[in-house]
Amino acid sequence: MGKKVLVVDDEEVIRKFLRIHLDKWGYEVKEAGDGAEALEQLGNEDFDFILLDIIMPKKDGWQVLEEIRSNSKTKDIPVIILTAKNEDSDMFRGYDLGANYFITKPFTKAQLFYGIQLIFGEDSDSINQINISH
Repeated sequence: MGKKVLVVDDEEVIRKFLRIHLDKWGYEVKEAGDGAEALEQLGNEDFDFILLDIIMPKKDGWQVLEEIRSNSKTKDIPVIILTAKNEDSDMFRGYDLGANYFITKPFTKAQLFYGIQLIFGEDSDSINQINISH
């Protein structure tokens, strides 16, 4: 199995979309439906990166990101924000809180794949080596 990712989003359809494509690309996928569940999973398992929504019940993505970055066990895990919040101020806040990349919804598979490649410093030309059209 490849890298292990935690997908955090309260919308099941988004989690399913992400799971399908991440599975195809060789990632091991775990899911959380809200911020509190995400933090619980982060306390119990190790992840290589996190895809994090902002607008969620219990704990929003901002709170989750702050807790991730303040915890010595999770502070270095790369975080990609996937959100419908599309104002510049949201993007700046995400980066200020320690996000590694910021993608607004709706997004394409290519944007997602590129973001993942970017956070791991992998050659962006490898996007041509993987079938993202299906």
